[in-house]
Amino acid sequence: MPNEGRLQMRKTSLFALATVIVAGIGVWAASTTTTARVAPSTGDGIEPFQLMMNAKELPTVEFVDYTFVFH
Repeated sequence: MPNEGRLQMRKTSLFALATVIVAGIGVWAASTTTTARVAPSTGDGIEPFQLMMNAKELPTVEFVDYTFVFH
């Protein structure tokens, strides 16, 4: 049967893909770097509200609205 080789190749490639995915998830789960998965804490040092209140002389952005332009 001519399609038997093609079917075997498809099974092999699917098995290889599944193996790579499972290995990647295992490496990710076993990684010791937890800083990427932990939400940052804002209460320790920087207060965003104080930054906004003390911001002075910031450059302004000019926005021209061309939504209703009739010719």
